[in-house]
Amino acid sequence: MDLAFTEEEEAFRDEVRSWLDLNLPAEWRHRGVGGFREDDDTDLQRQWQRKLNSGGWLKLAWPREAGGRAATPVMQSIYQEEMAKAGAPIILGRLGVSLLAPALLVHGSQWQKDTYVDRILNGDLIFCQGFSEPDAGSDLAGLRTRAERRDGKWVLNGQKTWSSGAHYSDKSFLLARTDMEAEAHRGIGFFLVDMHQPGVEVRRIRQMTGGGEFCEIFLSGATVEDRDMVGEPDAGWKIAMTVFGFERGGLAQAARFERAVGELATLARERGSGADAGVRQRVAQAQIEAHVFRLIGLRNLTQAAHGHAPGPEASLTKLYWSEMDKRIQETAVAVQGPYGALAPESPYAVEDGRWQYGWMWAQAETIYAGSSEIQRNIIAERVLGLPRGR
Repeated sequence: MDLAFTEEEEAFRDEVRSWLDLNLPAEWRHRGVGGFREDDDTDLQRQWQRKLNSGGWLKLAWPREAGGRAATPVMQSIYQEEMAKAGAPIILGRLGVSLLAPALLVHGSQWQKDTYVDRILNGDLIFCQGFSEPDAGSDLAGLRTRAERRDGKWVLNGQKTWSSGAHYSDKSFLLARTDMEAEAHRGIGFFLVDMHQPGVEVRRIRQMTGGGEFCEIFLSGATVEDRDMVGEPDAGWKIAMTVFGFERGGLAQAARFERAVGELATLARERGSGADAGVRQRVAQAQIEAHVFRLIGLRNLTQAAHGHAPGPEASLTKLYWSEMDKRIQETAVAVQGPYGALAPESPYAVEDGRWQYGWMWAQAETIYAGSSEIQRNIIAERVLGLPRGR
């Protein structure tokens, strides 16, 4: 495992920091604790996305022939880490930028590349993801949304769920069955669907945080032109696997948790809990776990730098960080004493209730992207080689 960076990599880190110093205003920076809030400024997120795009950062990992810098996995992680340390806001079109645009470079037609890629990067066209369904989440191959060929178009009927940002998106990159008789992973198409057309209804799912950023999408006769099908009618699963390949964690998460532990220690001191030996032990344990997570990130980064694709051992990382964050947020709420029981929107909530938001989000982290139970099964069967339970 590599524990140090090269001179070239450290020079790149300095470049990222210098650019952030010049382009990221102090009032745009956040403190890195707590989940999404309904009043997050989408205009600011779009402005920040355009700054990043004009600076060339959104094409960092792209091939040079596509206008990118062909950044190594290490450089990409350094960039993500410095963004997290600086408290940079998330970008509005993050799903289109990080997942769809790179996939279009690989699988898209020339018309799709010319029509969509630049608009996606600049925040002029916002995409949401239409993969999961009520009965097809972890088992995505079980999706039932249908795409039927009629009058020279594809007609879509079905339901999608957990579609982040669908309520403000212009289009969706969506999977639908083009052949209901085909095997589970075959007969699936990958479509770019206009979210503003008749036959598309978006319903926001209200969560216990009070937010509604996750949405359901109902398709009732929505249509898609042939030019908005990516690849062949049965290539959807293959393209979806390409999309999943662009989902990458890294040192950005490590920086986020290290920052959270630092904020936790400050909170404990300010609330007068630092003198309690039990509290000190919990904060120290959080610091240890955050440091271990950084080492895990460095190990994964070393493997990526040597060309090793992530395998089932990636479940160890997901299980570790989600359970760790849950403990960090629980400690933060506990050290507030009676104030920890207040709703985040209460005028008496500590630090505007940001730790309560973080605690509520942490409960979901052990469920989404594969629950902790699923991760443990994968680790047991595919990493440790234990027999399948009955």
